[in-house]
Order: sequence, then C-alpha cells, then structure tokens
Amino acid sequence: MATYSEDDAFRDTCRARFNDLVESVGVKRFATSLGLSTRQVNRILAGAQPNPVERLVRSLQGADAETGDRVLDYICQELGGHFVRHEAIDEAAVNAVKECAEAIAAISDGEISDLEVREIREAISALSGLIMSMRAAGQGETGPIDSD
Repeated sequence: MATYSEDDAFRDTCRARFNDLVESVGVKRFATSLGLSTRQVNRILAGAQPNPVERLVRSLQGADAETGDRVLDYICQELGGHFVRHEAIDEAAVNAVKECAEAIAAISDGEISDLEVREIREAISALSGLIMSMRAAGQGETGPIDSD
C-alpha cells in the first residue's frame, strides 16, 4: 500500500490554494483573466495539468534565497504588500539594524529615488521580521505595535 508523503501533502495544499483562487471569481472569469480556456483551468484543478501555484513555490525554492525573496517581494508589491522572511531573533536584529542604517543613509540627502524606496521597504520588512521573530519567541508584545 502506498504511503501519503510530504510531497503529496504539498501538492494537495497547492491544489487547494489554486482552487481557492478559481472559486473566488469562478472558473470562467478566472480562465479569461489568464487567457486560458475553462477546460485548461478544470484540468489544472483535476491535476491533469501542472499547477501554477506548485510551480511558483518550487521555482522560488529552487533559486537561491536572496533571489527568491526578491521575486516574492515583487509579487507582493504587485498585490500591495511586501514579503517578510521569518528569521531567528539574532539574525533578524542584525538585519533590521543594517537595513535601517541603509535606509537612513539613502534618504539623508532629502531626495527619494526608486532605489531609496526599495531601501526603505527593505528596512520596514526587516523591522517587521524582527517583531515577528520576537513574538514567536515570546519576547515581544503580543498586541498591536505602538506608533509613539
């Protein structure tokens, strides 16, 4: 008898996430937005064609971490957010200090270019990662972050 592997569980999860995307707007509208036929979308849902969610995740996992993070951050930016990697507290603290120093240096001339906007986003992401790491380790507040 075959055993259910972690790889099977991963595929099932990816299929479920793809299904969530499709169900959110319906097969026809989803297919149209991707330039696919409803038949193609249904074949992906059934597992007869490669799942784009699984392919995306495996693509990011197959790249080096820094490149994968940049691509994932781009995707998040396209959707109005940003990517935050969960790190150990020590690593997160060092990264947050480094990113904030770079952001401060980048905006110290009073002008903000596209590169400097990226530096600021990376600093915010690093600080968010530090807060998440501290909360996960039980070393930070569990409530909302004060802005004072």
